[in-house]
Amino acid sequence: MSGAADAAGGSFWERCHRLARDEGLAPALEALSGEVLPGLLPCGPHGHAVVTPRSLLKAERAWCAGRPAELQPGGPEELWSVELPGGTVVMARQEVAPTAEFRPPDRRAGWALGLVWLRLGLSEGLREAVVAHLRGRTAGDVPLLQLQLVKAAVADVLVEHLEVRAVLTGAAEGQLSAPLLEDLQRRLTDADRAQVKLLGASGYLADGPGQVAYVSELLAEAYAMAPKPEEPAARVGASGWRCW
Repeated sequence: MSGAADAAGGSFWERCHRLARDEGLAPALEALSGEVLPGLLPCGPHGHAVVTPRSLLKAERAWCAGRPAELQPGGPEELWSVELPGGTVVMARQEVAPTAEFRPPDRRAGWALGLVWLRLGLSEGLREAVVAHLRGRTAGDVPLLQLQLVKAAVADVLVEHLEVRAVLTGAAEGQLSAPLLEDLQRRLTDADRAQVKLLGASGYLADGPGQVAYVSELLAEAYAMAPKPEEPAARVGASGWRCW
């Protein structure tokens, strides 16, 4: 799976990226978890999961950032669900024993790489929504998209997307370090927050495009990589991330 081309052209990671950009978070999450962690409920180091209802229902065991766990009686606790373009996404929490050990095969590197590709696709889809929004609104007789400050803000986001993609393209599973992937996550979060501001009030509506950016940020927070016992402690989360 490590960057190999798939039948549709491009790597598996790029396919997840396209699914997220063109179809939404739910289809991309199902593709990623089905390839990297089949039959498992993908959870972060503290047991938090952002998954589709089907993935939650079909999971046989939990995978918590490299630590296996039996599903708790009655299933993981569902914290919240939200309807997004492409389908429903559920936030859940699975209990993880503090003494649980990392066991092979450890797919943290593949999961972390896939999440960045996926979030890049969501962020690019948000950029398309922002541009369409700005084209349809004017300040006086001038479209907002033609205002210098607005154009500069959109250009800054585009540059971030291009730079993140340049780092990801051709990278195999495990090739990019955890701190580098965390940095890419932070850059996407910052880009999304800037884009939501460009949407004005509509960016903060529960059924607006800003909701995708909010859930994307929760996704990054839930799966912030925990270091292996032999690794130095990595930076946890990003500035301004909300804790569950």
